Amino acid sequence: MTETCFVDTNVWVYAVDDAEPVKQAQARLVLSPAAAGSIVLSAQVLGEFYVTVTRKFARRLTPEAAGSMVERMRQLPVVPIDIDVVAAAIAGSRAWQVSYWDALIVAAAQAAGCARLVTEDLADGAMYGTLRVENPFVDSRRISEELVEYTPSAGPLDDTSLAQALVRYEQACRDAGMRPNAIHSYWDYARRFLDWRTGDYRPRGSMGKGRSVPTGVLTAGTLEAQAAEYAHILEVAGLQMVTVNTYHRHAMFFIRWLRGDFRPGGRLGNG
Repeated sequence: MTETCFVDTNVWVYAVDDAEPVKQAQARLVLSPAAAGSIVLSAQVLGEFYVTVTRKFARRLTPEAAGSMVERMRQLPVVPIDIDVVAAAIAGSRAWQVSYWDALIVAAAQAAGCARLVTEDLADGAMYGTLRVENPFVDSRRISEELVEYTPSAGPLDDTSLAQALVRYEQACRDAGMRPNAIHSYWDYARRFLDWRTGDYRPRGSMGKGRSVPTGVLTAGTLEAQAAEYAHILEVAGLQMVTVNTYHRHAMFFIRWLRGDFRPGGRLGNG
């Protein structure tokens, strides 16, 4: 890393989570000693990290071990959460339609003058002023370089076909002439929903581990019911209703696109 970057809680957590070996390896690459001089975090990250690794892991770290890790993290530049950062986060949560806690991460990164925010919790490639979001766990090959014909279907669907459809969905957004930030957002909101289904994504503040829904084939109708459950989990996790509605609405955009009654960059309608 050559630019100063803010590293969010989820990256620090994955770095010590033995239950996620692939993400653990990628997180440790982000936090490697060669990059340490360019990394910034905040007091919020320190607290969230401690709570997560001591309370939410299947194999929890001891308070002593977690405390030692926090002490080492404190050696890096740490942004204090003062009234100015809080005020910026409150305004940002409304303007960006993200949770207050996500907005607080963005506001802290901006206060530190960071060029990049490394996180799993915001759309990869999104821009917040001059701050660029990077998700280190996204496969850079996800974007199709060719237009792939897609025939909408109500089912049956499974994890594999949904993953393939997600690539085509992103391409459909690109073909519609949407702006890059919007393409990333539409794709990322749909990706989060699909990753929540398989247990690869947990909203900030939610509990539990593992797959959220049963395996097997399903229809678009079943997928809608799962999207409603997803929205409930987001609400229980403490996200603001405007944020819950945004996550759910975009999950439904993807499901309706599967059925053929939604066009990215257009509006709901028939085919």
